[in-house]
Amino acid sequence: MTDGSHLALFFYPEISNTVEVIYRENNVQWKNVGLSTGQWIQRVFDVTKCRSLGSVTLNGTPNCDVFSFLNVVSYLEITNNCTKTSAIKALQVLSPVTSWITLFKLPFSNRVEFQRFWLGDVKCLRIHDDDLSSFQFKIDDLLASNAVKLQLLGIKMSLRDLNRFFSCWLDNTSNHRLEHLSVKSLEDINEDVLLEGLGATRFTENRTREFRSTDIFPKFREFTEGFDVRRVDGKLAAITFGNASEEIFINFDVWS
Repeated sequence: MTDGSHLALFFYPEISNTVEVIYRENNVQWKNVGLSTGQWIQRVFDVTKCRSLGSVTLNGTPNCDVFSFLNVVSYLEITNNCTKTSAIKALQVLSPVTSWITLFKLPFSNRVEFQRFWLGDVKCLRIHDDDLSSFQFKIDDLLASNAVKLQLLGIKMSLRDLNRFFSCWLDNTSNHRLEHLSVKSLEDINEDVLLEGLGATRFTENRTREFRSTDIFPKFREFTEGFDVRRVDGKLAAITFGNASEEIFINFDVWS
């Protein structure tokens, strides 16, 4: 909203005669006067003078006319309940105008479809439960990504593959836009394997406090070890790792 407040609309296919509305912590229901989802949103735009949506969550089969007039969407989330057809349509239309995309399962039928999306201009991408094994995902795919931020929360990678990825970043031969990467480790951490040839410097106590206090990476402040690495052009990045929900996560954050 133009005054900084938030308005949330919930459309339920099984309850087509009402629209649930949350505004300033008040929950009300409006009667649907025969408008489609797209018409509802367009009417809200007209009244509030807003021209974009902060977030869109697809948890079912939406009326796809809603996609056609959205020129900016800050955050797009596609859940497991969204059909493949609807998910692909949403990604085709909204990916170019969306800052952050969260997927609980990729809707693609084969590796070609996956690569078309993966190699596109996806700014920030979070994949939750899908390990991408059905698309033969490998380190070369990670190296080819053009994303600014990647959180691959269902993918486990070997330490040697991650070492290769970090080495390519240091040589400035991989994704130069990357600011954040988070993946699961396929094995227990062996620092000699993970950090071989990277010229990594272990965090001091002051450096650890400094990193944890930054607002840049609020979800990845808890870690057991951290190391700085510096690219050939002088850009600094941090490699951190630790346990979360009995899994080992490795994070890579560029921050200067």
